[in-house]
Amino acid sequence: MMEMLFYFAALLAAAPEGTTAAPRVEAWVGHQVLKGKRKIPIYGEKETHTENFLIAEVHRSEGHIDIRQKLCRIEVLPIKGVTVSMSKETVLRLPKSRTLFDVGTDGALAAQPWTTGWEAEDIDADGNPGATVQISGKKCAGAVYVSNHSTTKLVSGRASEDGVAGEISVQIKQKVLGASGLCLKLMAGDSEETQTGWFAFRRIPIGSNCGNLADKPWPVKAGPPSGAH
Repeated sequence: MMEMLFYFAALLAAAPEGTTAAPRVEAWVGHQVLKGKRKIPIYGEKETHTENFLIAEVHRSEGHIDIRQKLCRIEVLPIKGVTVSMSKETVLRLPKSRTLFDVGTDGALAAQPWTTGWEAEDIDADGNPGATVQISGKKCAGAVYVSNHSTTKLVSGRASEDGVAGEISVQIKQKVLGASGLCLKLMAGDSEETQTGWFAFRRIPIGSNCGNLADKPWPVKAGPPSGAH
């Protein structure tokens, strides 16, 4: 027994100083509210409002937060009676993105820009290039097949014990790869848009997923800090 105690003491003595604990893994749920302007065929430049609902695996250590997120749902407000949407199956197949935050001693966040997107590969496995976007309107309706490249920049943010929140700017480059119907083939075009808005993530129980959150009120809501104008 004494030899065993000496053995463990020797192991502890040999451990390098400054050894840090392994990151703790958590499940977080996220929400983004983004506004911008986009040139709409026939109608010209119009304001857009998009909300993204996300779930993430988070690796958290002293001074660092690593968020590996995926979309559960996308909601886009109609523009001049035109509705833009993606099917649930398409949204769930979109690529994950990864955000690496450095956390200051006061909780302030810092991060390099992070990207996500896809090219012409059939990302949603529906037999068409890119991802399929459904367009519903009186003058034009059908499907548009697109590639997408988005770059997100942190404007400001802060961490808490159970999450993060802040402001972001997103540059979105979208290329049309094809369309159904003559109207959309003629009218749909490539676009580039900058959106700004708010994000928030909050810790949730491990085992939560897009499916078991779908029929419940979303656990977190993004927006400006209380008292901000």
